[in-house]
Amino acid sequence: MKKISKHHDVQRKYRGKIQNKQVSSIYARGWFLFILFAVLLVIVSYFLSGTFMPYRAM
Repeated sequence: MKKISKHHDVQRKYRGKIQNKQVSSIYARGWFLFILFAVLLVIVSYFLSGTFMPYRAM
């Protein structure tokens, strides 16, 4: 009986860890997409700097 309760406790802890990991992964994915979008925006604006900022092209 002791073994079963111990295993159940471990299972519950593991389930909590998995839920925390899922939540953190959602946050991480959101931040990753945001950073990726920002970097892409910077790269695109850098390549199109001639049209957007003519004074920089000199």
